[in-house]
Amino acid sequence: MFFSGDFCSKPSTSKISVSDELKELIQSCDWKVVNFEVPLKPKNSSNSQGRFFQNDDAPSFLLNLGFNLFSFANNHAFDYGIEGWKKTVDSLSGKIFGSGRYDDAYQVKIVEKNGLKIGFLALTYAARSGVFDIFTDKDSYACAWINDLKVNHIIIDAKKKVDYLVILPHDGIEYIDVPMPETISRYRDFIEYGADAVIGTHPHCPQGWEVYKGKPIFYSLGNFLFNSKDNYDYRAWNRPHWYEGLCVIVSFGVDGITYQVINTRNEGNVGISVEHSTDRDEHNRRLCSYLTDKEAYSRVLNKECSRLMKNQEMPIINQSFHSVSLKSSVILLFKTLVRVVLKRNNDTALVNLVKNDSRRSLLIRGLQETNDAQGKK
Repeated sequence: MFFSGDFCSKPSTSKISVSDELKELIQSCDWKVVNFEVPLKPKNSSNSQGRFFQNDDAPSFLLNLGFNLFSFANNHAFDYGIEGWKKTVDSLSGKIFGSGRYDDAYQVKIVEKNGLKIGFLALTYAARSGVFDIFTDKDSYACAWINDLKVNHIIIDAKKKVDYLVILPHDGIEYIDVPMPETISRYRDFIEYGADAVIGTHPHCPQGWEVYKGKPIFYSLGNFLFNSKDNYDYRAWNRPHWYEGLCVIVSFGVDGITYQVINTRNEGNVGISVEHSTDRDEHNRRLCSYLTDKEAYSRVLNKECSRLMKNQEMPIINQSFHSVSLKSSVILLFKTLVRVVLKRNNDTALVNLVKNDSRRSLLIRGLQETNDAQGKK
């Protein structure tokens, strides 16, 4: 089985080429899995600020490459509502899973080959919308929530019906090299309950992987290709490793699981190829080492938490109710004026912050570190 990360192309995929080497690797596998990150836009639907859609030819591009399983449990699945979701599902009929009516969203997708049954369960974090939780109207449409306690029972039950079970979580903090401690704990939980592999997406950059109790856990494959802008020229200059992805070939047999990791690169939003680079290999080794070296992991995690608290989480808190300095007040006043002009409600940003389990954990960790530092003074 071939597993790849997040895919989105707002411009037509007609200009995207895939190297022959990568095509051969994809097509050598029986089942090819990709996270279809962003929906198609319904006809006559206007663009919406902060909501993503991809080109109508994206499904055929991936199908022609050989992909035949599409995870659709992610934070953008319902960016264009139920109509956008339906259009996407119809374009990949029978091959897409992880969202829909409540029972459908939590349904394990089962495939069979050579007498072995493999199950897939796609899950996502509590995004701003489109994710079931214990309070959600379960007669509507949404994605399966990663921290619904029902998930634990689904894993136990699914293992009675399949030979191998793969969990495909879409979770974590974006653009950082290490998973949060809570993410590590939850993914290991999946193995404890009976899963045979965990292959994660969402951070949009590769993170490390480990073998836990004999089972592989990949915390983030990064992007297969992700371009949510109007043209091919856009460059994510401020997001390290955005254009670097991991793909994994996993072999399931009567004797267990083996896997092979493949480095890929997005070249200018129009090319995807295998990357043979000692620098990438060294980067991968460093990412994996953080999961076994507690001191190094804590150092990287604290650095990233501090950066995100300063640039992302705290501005939301400050603008809501936190006391700030005169300089910060002036900056917040300017941002408030911008929000008033653009008619943006900061309460929405605050709700999204505390609703997201991973970001809430980051916020609590950052606030605790700030309190500890002030206490030492």
